[in-house]
Amino acid sequence: MAAGALIACASQPAHAQDAGPAVDSRSSPAGEYVHSEMELVAGILLREDGTFEYGFTVGSLDERASGRWKVVDRRIELTSDPRPVAPTVTADRTDLTPGQPFGFRVLGPDGRDVPGVDFRVEFDHGDPVEGYTPGDSWFPPQDQRRSVRFISFSMPSYRLKSERLPLEARDGRTAIFKLTPNDFGVADLTGSFADLEGPTLTLHRPEGTMEFRRRGKD
Repeated sequence: MAAGALIACASQPAHAQDAGPAVDSRSSPAGEYVHSEMELVAGILLREDGTFEYGFTVGSLDERASGRWKVVDRRIELTSDPRPVAPTVTADRTDLTPGQPFGFRVLGPDGRDVPGVDFRVEFDHGDPVEGYTPGDSWFPPQDQRRSVRFISFSMPSYRLKSERLPLEARDGRTAIFKLTPNDFGVADLTGSFADLEGPTLTLHRPEGTMEFRRRGKD
């Protein structure tokens, strides 16, 4: 599944001003809430001490989060603690690869290629080329006659968004970029909130909304 499918299986655009049903302040929202469908499994645990744990799995995408929650204006507000640091991609080095056309690779800390990273290659003129890393060197089309100028990388589901990096394409050279995971796979739920109506908790995030059902409740 594409990295951009963070909550696409059960999502709609979320807007704070369109808050749903309010939290009933007479009963504690603390409890375990779950969501399950096909390959998608998610859950959120609100503890009585004001902390929470969150997990989400769909296909090859896994994320988790933890932090604090509180009821504000009759809705549940979440704060990740500590705030996770998003992964980064930065220029590393240029390897000599005689006899090969220009290419680039994205490597992880273990020196292995990282597949599935979205990229955007810009040229001296015309439209950019977009794609994702294949898990090896990427080469421009053989009929490409334009000069490469910049490249940028992103993985929206993991909050990865690189700067616009200069790139000089010369045959016999491979540009190496380094992916630093930081808190890869840890979601930042700061600013997210939830509405609770009966046993149904609706989590609102910038990526969309998802409904959870309280475990053990009818």
